[in-house]
Amino acid sequence: MSPDASSQPAIRPYTVRPYNQRMARRMARRAHVQDEGAAAVAFTFNNLATTVILGVIVDLTKFVPVIGGYVDVAISIVAFYFHRIVLVTDENVYVFRDWPFHFPGKLLMKHQRGPGVVKLGSPASSPFMRFIRRGQLTFQDGTIVYHGFIFIRRAQYVVQEANLPQAGSAV
Repeated sequence: MSPDASSQPAIRPYTVRPYNQRMARRMARRAHVQDEGAAAVAFTFNNLATTVILGVIVDLTKFVPVIGGYVDVAISIVAFYFHRIVLVTDENVYVFRDWPFHFPGKLLMKHQRGPGVVKLGSPASSPFMRFIRRGQLTFQDGTIVYHGFIFIRRAQYVVQEANLPQAGSAV
């Protein structure tokens, strides 16, 4: 006799790394939602053009010794208007406008966690556009944010955790 499917733990293809969990807790504390228990966080952009231009520069500066860190800080200060913070807690998924040094600003979207809350990628026609938009996060209400397409693991964490049922809920 097989056990009931609702008693089975949720299958997680990715283990959220401790670094991402610490950063999620920090973002939850800064956003004043620390009582919900942070699960994952991703730093995204508000449009595709910004993602392609700034995202590539930010991702590549990680490989440049010494000055790469300075370039990353300079870009984050100059381009903070285009940044978005996607935070998944035990109960909700939030999208915040980003202030310099990753301080959450205005709340742009809030959804309860659950199946189908967010979708990763876009079914574009060409393989090139599918590659470029593979970091696209599309939410139920139509909100779209774009994670850099080179290192998309944080976006994958957000999709995985946001589409799981709320902690403590019986589904």
